[in-house]
Amino acid sequence: MAGIIRTVFSPVHTIRDLFRGMARAWKTPESQMIDSIWRSGYIFSMKTYRLRVLPVLSLLLMFGCAHKYSEAEYMAVSDQLDACRQELTMIREDNAQLSERLSRALEELDRANTNLTSLVTEKQDLLDKNIQCLEEKKVLMKQISQSNASLQEKKESQWRMGKGYEYILSFLETERLRDQVYIVRTPEKIKIVIPQRTLFPTPASAWLTPRGANIIRKIALGLKQLNPASIEIAGHTDNTPVTGQSNNAYPTNWHLAQARAMSVLLIFNDSEIPKDKLCAMSFGDTKPIADNTSEEGRAMNRRVEILIVP
Repeated sequence: MAGIIRTVFSPVHTIRDLFRGMARAWKTPESQMIDSIWRSGYIFSMKTYRLRVLPVLSLLLMFGCAHKYSEAEYMAVSDQLDACRQELTMIREDNAQLSERLSRALEELDRANTNLTSLVTEKQDLLDKNIQCLEEKKVLMKQISQSNASLQEKKESQWRMGKGYEYILSFLETERLRDQVYIVRTPEKIKIVIPQRTLFPTPASAWLTPRGANIIRKIALGLKQLNPASIEIAGHTDNTPVTGQSNNAYPTNWHLAQARAMSVLLIFNDSEIPKDKLCAMSFGDTKPIADNTSEEGRAMNRRVEILIVP
């Protein structure tokens, strides 16, 4: 208040500046009026100023200063401003900390996404390997099943082989003792070897003697009871070329061996052994079992073999 009063008695240009500052600050009718009075030329001297302006200014000060804050209010506002500034500083610090934490969180999120992608890829690889293992397991189980089935079939085949061998030995016991037939067991087949002398009258003949036909019928009856999977009939000769009248019927040992096998096959067929199990083959003189330089060796080579798969 003292400062304002001193200003009242200051030079004219200072008073004018005061009025204009008050007019800009308050924008009240009183200030506008004073500014208008000043510009109209009513204030020309300090005397005019004291006589005319001072009462008006006093009124303005009385009514205008009522709108001003006291020093205590100013200090309170200043304290609030300081508190707001401190709070703003703290907020900015918190914001910086939060920004830093957000940055770290984003980095951790990126690392987590990278790890997640890696884990997903690894999981997919494991799933692919698991599927592959399952496929391999299925193949392996199938192979094991087939192997077990094959093993079981082999066991059954061995069992049938043993039973069949015993059966053939039993029903051809008399012929074996007379050296009319020979029975040989191999891992997969049973072989009945019948020499030429048992079946055919001469070394170059292929028609069965009555005794030979009876032996073949007996073998056919036993095989029909055995019911094997297949029966192969193979004809063999020695290395002596076919000559004389026999040459007209059998030009070579191939023909002679084939005719001998067919003679046995026809009796098997007449004995009602299924045709799909029968097969006749000719080996000629290509599969000797003895030396062809002796008569005994050639006699052993002239034969018919019946190969049986139980």
